Amino acid sequence: MKKIITAIAFIALSTVSAKAVDLGMFSVTAGYASNSGVYGATGVQTNEDGDGGTFRTNKASGVFVDGHSSQFIELGLGQYFSVGYEVSPDSISTPTNTTREGEGTETNVQVDFNDLTTTYVKVELPVGIYARYGNVETDLDIKETMTSGSTYKNVSTSGTLAALGYSKAFGDSGLAVRFEGAYLEFDNVKTNNGIAKGTVDIGSGSVNFNEVEAKNMEGLQGKVALTYTLGGNN
Repeated sequence: MKKIITAIAFIALSTVSAKAVDLGMFSVTAGYASNSGVYGATGVQTNEDGDGGTFRTNKASGVFVDGHSSQFIELGLGQYFSVGYEVSPDSISTPTNTTREGEGTETNVQVDFNDLTTTYVKVELPVGIYARYGNVETDLDIKETMTSGSTYKNVSTSGTLAALGYSKAFGDSGLAVRFEGAYLEFDNVKTNNGIAKGTVDIGSGSVNFNEVEAKNMEGLQGKVALTYTLGGNN
């Protein structure tokens, strides 16, 4: 999807002449946003013994609420069409999940979604209503405390965003405020503790291969943004 959006932007830019820019068909919008969302996922942990057989599978689902800021820039091509790029300097952080609490094998796991970026296309109607659709990418920083001393490898994932919003301009100042609701969906990811299947690694403090899979990662997100536009699409 990201490649398709990039190709659309390149083709559109290549057809915009200097004359078109002079006529106000070209604009640049920068914005700062505050985002709040409800996110959910299902995690499946598989523990294997030293012979490569599965001796335990844990599955849990949960939801959490978190907020983050973001900045974005959009290139407007005509009155109704834009391409944009959004990045968040903040992490989206899950609560800490504890398994086998109080036991000698207690495990604590918490995940940060870092460097969340979105590449998107935006279509706006004359009344200020707009829709966005794009590709999202993020890095998962998995923070765990395990009695074995082993760690899970960090992974990256991508997905899609679909959003519907409303933009209200403040006269001809170039300033506007946006209100938006969005649905995000991420691809499933797997990570493990770095021990080969069917082996026993006493040196690492762990005796077996463990794997965690995150599935059904999705979220509903609300956004309030202040924007400033230069050019003809304000």
